[in-house]
Amino acid sequence: MDVLLLGKNGQVGHELRRAVQPLGAVTAAGRAEVDLTQPEQIRLAVRETRPDVVINAAAYTAVDQAEEEPSLARSVNVEGPRVLAEASRNI
Repeated sequence: MDVLLLGKNGQVGHELRRAVQPLGAVTAAGRAEVDLTQPEQIRLAVRETRPDVVINAAAYTAVDQAEEEPSLARSVNVEGPRVLAEASRNI
């Protein structure tokens, strides 16, 4: 089984990476590799890995700062996952 895991550098992503490794090949990416504000990076990651399973552990979690940067928070927490779901459906 091929797994694409986004958010590898966070606490949840780090633990998920360890947990899913026994399942098969894991491609883990952080923001440097797949930025959720960049739809084409998301689509490319899905096309290149053709995963059986996609796990999104990436998120904009700075609550106070999100109030000052609502567009960025929405892009990471809403639009990025939407593009990820659409790209995953099309593989």
